[in-house]
Amino acid sequence: MKQLIILITAIALIMTSCYKNPVADFIFSPAEPIAGEDVYFENFSYDSESFQWEFDDGMGSTAYSPVHAFATAGKYNVTLKAYGKRSGFDVAYATVTVSASYPYADFYISTDVPDDNGSKALETDVVFIGEQITFNNISTDAASVMWEFGDEYTSTIVSPSYSYDAPGTYTITLNAYGLGDEVDSYSRTIEVYEGINSTVRITVLEYEDEYYVEGASVLLFPTITDWENETNGSYEVFTSALGKCVFEGMEAQRYYVDVWEQDHDNYTLAGESVDWIETQVLESGYIHDFIAYVDYYESGKKVTMTRIGKKAYAKELVSQKESSEYRKVKENKFSKER
Repeated sequence: MKQLIILITAIALIMTSCYKNPVADFIFSPAEPIAGEDVYFENFSYDSESFQWEFDDGMGSTAYSPVHAFATAGKYNVTLKAYGKRSGFDVAYATVTVSASYPYADFYISTDVPDDNGSKALETDVVFIGEQITFNNISTDAASVMWEFGDEYTSTIVSPSYSYDAPGTYTITLNAYGLGDEVDSYSRTIEVYEGINSTVRITVLEYEDEYYVEGASVLLFPTITDWENETNGSYEVFTSALGKCVFEGMEAQRYYVDVWEQDHDNYTLAGESVDWIETQVLESGYIHDFIAYVDYYESGKKVTMTRIGKKAYAKELVSQKESSEYRKVKENKFSKER
């Protein structure tokens, strides 16, 4: 009997010696994660049967090699407990430094107009009821977005197309969200016109660099003679930040566009060719776009006189040129059905 007890004790001691103490170890990647990004924890523990991870953000895991995302920036002391076959355990630690990923919200608005190649997009801040426009998202570091169109409707599409049913001023807001709880917002204002009868949307662009001219005075005249003499002109409108203005309730005919701003006008171009200032026939049922190109005048080259005087002066200067010096007219008339 005594020999049996000794044998059992010896076996127990042998078996006990076979159970090694667990060793906890792990690595993680990426080394410098950003908020909301998946972090991969690779378990290198040995002599272990079960595991308990604590991520220091209220979350944990019993997976062998878990994947976890930290919602906000900060330093997190991650703990791994590796349990052996008996009651023993070992603990490994690592600090994960999570950086914030701040999105930057930005967008522009465009409408398509027909051209010789099918269509092209024009940036705009002036549109008409029922006109389809696109909100072009150019945000950076945004994981998701939320659009607010200013009429109680929203969208989570990256770059949605949209149209308005009523005239007015609308503020469009783009909310760009990061991978964590970061958010950035950007807003633009758009004017929606009813488009009564014959309508034209005019964009004033500088000829050489094609930048928008804001605050330019624009008039329409029914004939070239009226344009030259400043008679029978339309009401005066001024261009928006994107060089846009709208004339509504016009007749179904061609008009001649007069643009003046303290550093720009279209008078020299008009002297070279009437096509620079003559619109298409403004048929009703269409959205008409006209690009009014203008020249920029340096401060030393400005002439102080009335619009009529400036036109006459520009015409005289053009008459001294050779026709070969005239600039080729750029495409400036676009029309699409409403």
